[in-house]
Amino acid sequence: MSDSRPRRFRLRYVAAVLALFAAVIMGLVASNGAESPSVEDYYSSFESRLGYWLLLGNTRHCGLYKKGQLSPFPISRAQRAMEEKLYTRLGLKEGARILDAGAGSGYVAIYMARKGLNVQAIDVTPHHLVDAQKNVRENGLTEKIAVDYGDYHNLTTFNDESFDGIYTMETFVHADDPVKVLNNFYRLLKPGGVLVLHEADFNRNSQRLQEVLRLSHCGNTLEEGEYRKLAEEVGFKDFTLEDLTDEVLPMWRLFGVVGYVPYQLFKLLGIAHRFTNVMAGVEAWLNWGDGRYISVRVVKP
Repeated sequence: MSDSRPRRFRLRYVAAVLALFAAVIMGLVASNGAESPSVEDYYSSFESRLGYWLLLGNTRHCGLYKKGQLSPFPISRAQRAMEEKLYTRLGLKEGARILDAGAGSGYVAIYMARKGLNVQAIDVTPHHLVDAQKNVRENGLTEKIAVDYGDYHNLTTFNDESFDGIYTMETFVHADDPVKVLNNFYRLLKPGGVLVLHEADFNRNSQRLQEVLRLSHCGNTLEEGEYRKLAEEVGFKDFTLEDLTDEVLPMWRLFGVVGYVPYQLFKLLGIAHRFTNVMAGVEAWLNWGDGRYISVRVVKP
């Protein structure tokens, strides 16, 4: 009988190398676990950049599906459906000027421009701006879309009543001061101008939820009912809300299934807080129903 010790040694060696490789990858991908990461920290972390690239094609928003659909694929088609929902909710005529407040890589702005709208896109994350400017150029839309650095907490570079519409696509949840941001939007809209927010709210608070929101710089995510209250306090009227939670479930189910086993391992190792997107995806799936994905629409009188 041949000696199996060399083979066992090789297997241990391979296992050790794989473990070391996995540790290196985990170290590279993990966020720095900062107590209060900025929105730039969150989107610039390797984990976020890798996840958005692998799963969402660098488009940083949910897809919209038919109620009851199980499969999340093709994801890009669902994302275009969400952009169409946003466009429909805006209800603006061709040639209208709109503000994309948190443009990411510019794909929503590109969709709006192809629908005939003129878009001023802003973002605070440097690599988002680089991506958006590149994507706008490659799509031949530089005459329809301007991409600039901009923080929706300070929009003094824009004149009063200079936009027909404003929208956020999953970026208002990052606001440090939601009331200030709404007041800024109100000032920039023309009378009759429309604001549409595709965002999240929640109806059951918990320590784990607050941890996820803190790590993803969404600590001021509003509770159910707060959008109407704040919008009307600022002066907006004609509040409408569409609950799209069931229509985004296929994508979040995918996040939950893909991330479940790694998340349990990260929790066991005490490093789950360093993998914010994995934590958020799995926890949202496991606690589905505690929050909502909503489309809010209001009008400036």
